[in-house]
Parts: sequence; C-alpha cells; structure tokens
Amino acid sequence: MTKTWFSRIILRRDAHVRAIAELLLPEADRHPTRQNGDTLNARHRLLWSLFPDAPDAKRDFLWREEKDGGFLVLSARQPRPGEYFHVESKEWAPALSPGDHLLFALRANPVISRKQPGSRRGQRHDFVMDALKQHPEYFSGRLEQQERRNIRNDIIARAGGEWLSRHGAKHGFEVIAARSDGYRQHVIPRKKGTTPMRFSSLDIEGRLKVTEPEKFLTRLASGFGAARAFGCGLMLIRRT
Repeated sequence: MTKTWFSRIILRRDAHVRAIAELLLPEADRHPTRQNGDTLNARHRLLWSLFPDAPDAKRDFLWREEKDGGFLVLSARQPRPGEYFHVESKEWAPALSPGDHLLFALRANPVISRKQPGSRRGQRHDFVMDALKQHPEYFSGRLEQQERRNIRNDIIARAGGEWLSRHGAKHGFEVIAARSDGYRQHVIPRKKGTTPMRFSSLDIEGRLKVTEPEKFLTRLASGFGAARAFGCGLMLIRRT
C-alpha cells in the first residue's frame, strides 16, 4: 500500500473562527433523523482546503465528524494546517494478521442494488427502506404507532451488520457481531434546476475477524459504501 495518513482535525478556538464554527456546527442541525445538506457540503469543502497542493485532484480522503465537533480523516496526502483548523497527523499502517479480532465503528451509506426489468444495470436502493419493504404490514396502516416503531427500530439495529456482512468475503473480513443505530436521511442541494442528492447514513459498531489483511486494509483505505464525500465510509478499528 502507498503511504496513508490518519489525522484528527479540530476547529481552532480563535475569536475570528467562532462565527465559522457556528455555521458549520449549528445546534439546530443535530436533528435525530435529518441533517442539513448545505452544512455537510460546507464541511466537505473546508476539509478539501487542507489539501491545497493538487486543486485538480480527485478526492483521496475519507472523513468522519466526531461528537465534539472535530473530524477524523484518512487520506493519501498529509493535510496541512489551515486558517481554521488545528491538525494532528500520523502515518497509518496497521499491522494485521489473519485471525485478528478487531472492534470497529463505521458511519456508512448502506445501499443494495436491485436489477430492473429491461436494464443491464441494477438500481440502488436504501438498505433500511428496502428491508422495511419486506414487511408489508409496516405500510398497511393497520398497526399501532408503537408496533411500527418497534419494527423500524429492529430493522435499523440489524441492517448495518447484515449490509456489512455482504462485503466481508470480498474484502478480507468476517463480521462477528454488529449493531447499528443513528439512521439519518440527508439531502445535498445541487445546481439550480437539478435534482438534489439524497442518501441515508447509519452508524454501525461491532466486532470483526480479519481473514485477508491486505484486502481488508485496501478496503479500509478506500472506504465502505457510497456518499464518502459527505462523511460516510471511514471505518475506525482497534484491537479487542
């Protein structure tokens, strides 16, 4: 693997940065199911500013927002401290062996591809909503609100592990145990007159076993699932 960097990035506490911080991390944006797409877009653009040496380069980093307002970033280039951020970086090179057990945490955009009649390509569907559609009673209108909530919560709790397990054999790992929550829907505005980008995110935590270290590390570096430009796909790992 080429050299990779793991960084913790925190907004500076300087007075002139506070206004920016309020725009990027507004309390009103902490809605349990929906997040402001403009805010996600702004965070992504600001993190891009830490890689100024290649303005025409494709995005080569994954990022995840932390509860304290900081960001974790895994990148092919070392980010540079900017006017707004304090950056702590170290080279990322986990030494893994077959059979290693790891605890993991992942925020992902889980999707499933379904073939459509007359089309050679599958169409992506939100994994949680696709699972809900396997329970027609959920949409029947005959269930009490609490019953519908129980079905939804149970599917959300299981969906992350089921989705991630589908990737394991191909990418060198096996999911041992997993639970997911924090299902959220996002809308990213695009240019006027075009359809906004819509996606969901799900927080998945659990334990996995490494089967093929090289494949697993390659997938870690490139990320899991879609919507990686908007804070999804970065898996954090630590030994049990």
